[in-house]
Amino acid sequence: MKWIRTGLQLGQAVKNVQRLRQILGVLAKHGFGDLIDRMDLGKYVPTKLIQLTHPEPDLSTPVRLRLVMEELGPTFVKLGQLLSTRQDLLPESFIDEFVKLQDNVPPIPFAAVKTAIETELKGKLEDLYADFNPAPIGAASIAQVHEATLKTGEKVVVKVQRPGIDKTIDTDISLLAFLAGLLEKYVPETQIISPKIIIDEFFRTLTFELDFLVEANNIVQIQKNMESIPEIVIPKVYKQVSSRRVLTLEKIEGVRVNDLKAIEAAGIDRRKIVEIGARGFFKSVMIDGLFHGDLHGGNLFVMSGNRLGIIDFGIVGRLSEKSRGQLTSMLMSLLSNDFDNLCYQYAELGSSGPGIDFEGFQREVRNTLAPYMGLTLEDVNTGKVLIAATKIAAKYNIKVPGDWMLVFKAIVTVEGMGRTLDPNFDLMSVGRDLVKDLIQNQYSWPKISRDLIWVAKDMAELLQMLPRQIRWMFKKFNSNDFAVEIRSPDLQDLRKQVDSTGRRIGNSVLIAGLFVAASLAINQTTDRKIWDLPVLSVIYVTIGFLLLLRLFFSRKY
Repeated sequence: MKWIRTGLQLGQAVKNVQRLRQILGVLAKHGFGDLIDRMDLGKYVPTKLIQLTHPEPDLSTPVRLRLVMEELGPTFVKLGQLLSTRQDLLPESFIDEFVKLQDNVPPIPFAAVKTAIETELKGKLEDLYADFNPAPIGAASIAQVHEATLKTGEKVVVKVQRPGIDKTIDTDISLLAFLAGLLEKYVPETQIISPKIIIDEFFRTLTFELDFLVEANNIVQIQKNMESIPEIVIPKVYKQVSSRRVLTLEKIEGVRVNDLKAIEAAGIDRRKIVEIGARGFFKSVMIDGLFHGDLHGGNLFVMSGNRLGIIDFGIVGRLSEKSRGQLTSMLMSLLSNDFDNLCYQYAELGSSGPGIDFEGFQREVRNTLAPYMGLTLEDVNTGKVLIAATKIAAKYNIKVPGDWMLVFKAIVTVEGMGRTLDPNFDLMSVGRDLVKDLIQNQYSWPKISRDLIWVAKDMAELLQMLPRQIRWMFKKFNSNDFAVEIRSPDLQDLRKQVDSTGRRIGNSVLIAGLFVAASLAINQTTDRKIWDLPVLSVIYVTIGFLLLLRLFFSRKY
């Protein structure tokens, strides 16, 4: 399948040779001609067709690369913005430049906006909205935003996708995938950042960002998750005037969180706003597993009544239940200065290459993070500590998934904004109790019971399949009507190992059965209780626990 994919990418490159020539021309213009030669791109676009120029000698490589992205347009600007979050892969000089990338694009003419809305929503603009401001309040590479009023009187903002932007991005991503493959093949020093994996991640991110129905669904889900924190306001989605390319949302009115003068003038309790934001952040990341992936001052508004409004959910991060448990363990490691356990968590969540020097990884993490030991967490930026550890992990070929970098970046942003509003803000002091609750929940009896039921189910399926597999194996063995006798001095040891393994499996099934029986007995109505638990449940748990200890510590088993 690999050669098929390569062939498709090559086909796309040939099909879009004019755009490829433009990309290579811009690279050459800014002094990357040697890279074009190393990637052997002359076979696809003759070098004589690419205008070679000499860049300004005082411009660094990161600056020149940023200029390339700005000149090549929306897709490349978005790629640079994604790369600005990968502090684990790129040097600080590149991150500093990519952070400067902004969506500097001219607005769509109102006539095109009107046509796009009417085509998508299948109706006349004046029939859909009571009032629609033709002047945009914001223009970005993928969409622009207008203010409007619904027929029912609600003030809204309407996000309209740029016509044809999906085709432009599709063309550019196919070319980027083609170029990423050539980079890994001909420029081996780039393999450490895995260009093909980055482009795949970029493709997934943009695919979701181009579908406003996905964004609408994320907003609805996050709004539901935040119901327990009424001080956090998530805009309402008006589905009747929304589609894949048009999104109508409740207008959030307030003061931007980074406008300190306006916040002071409004008499807002800054410390309370910070606490509300921190609680919402911890809940979305560590309990819900669905969080805002692009937090910055422009997306947060302080509203009347000491409320916090959040907008722009085009990029969200997701963490599985297992990942949330790992993040809890990582934060507990920081709380207790247990950097060795922090390393184990990194090794478990990251994809590790062969020959990992784990002791070297632990040693470098300890040496790098040692200066933070003894400091109070209000003097430490937790996000920066985690990013520092992530950089070291990448150095030892432990690659952390992109969603985790969104988490770490969000922690840095939340801590930074929190301390801007309240210099004494300590993110971890807000989250400490929540982390402890999560740890207790992680090892609570209902969760252990649920996990044991799954273990018992898997073991039952294994025991059900095993006789069939053995019968099939002997049938296959005897199908040619012959027998083989094997003699080996190690056969006796092998039989002992097989017997030991069988006993272990049998004991494991018995223990799992006892715990399952205990979880079932806990729901029985009875007056005979110990510690407010049914006697049978306590007996089953005790026997199961003793057998578990015997299984772990007895050499016979």
